[in-house]
Amino acid sequence: MRAVMVFALLQFCLAAPTLAQGLRFATDSAAPIDIAAGLMVWQREKNVAELTGAARLEQGPLNLTAQRIVLRLGDDGTAETLTATGDVVLVSTGDDTAAPRRATAARADMDLKGEKLVLSGNVAVVEDAAGADEKRLSGGRLALDMVSGKARLTGGGDKPRARIELR
Repeated sequence: MRAVMVFALLQFCLAAPTLAQGLRFATDSAAPIDIAAGLMVWQREKNVAELTGAARLEQGPLNLTAQRIVLRLGDDGTAETLTATGDVVLVSTGDDTAAPRRATAARADMDLKGEKLVLSGNVAVVEDAAGADEKRLSGGRLALDMVSGKARLTGGGDKPRARIELR
């Protein structure tokens, strides 16, 4: 039986002011979405775009890369959900409320309207605040509310424990 640590509300670093408000990634849901990939397939009848081969999606301060990204659109053409698989890297350049962060995982599932993100499979998040020591967390799964910064980190699979490193 494997041990699983669960943080109901993750306060990534209680002592560091940049993280005391939660685990925030800078976002701008009003910014246009820029998409690039080696191959893009649009299925109009299903409202699905599939990107493969060095797939990249940028929106404001957020940049997502993966081997494959599937973007589902609503009937009005608005992006609703995103699924990224294979060497997922999410980079946030930071803003007034969030320090620059880099997250890696095997998979990312995002509710774009609700601004909720779930990273799974060998999850690692690194914050690199200017002039401050680097902070890291790792685990098997990270569920994150991109607006509030509330997060739930669990161990599992290849990461049997949730871990936070403060340097």
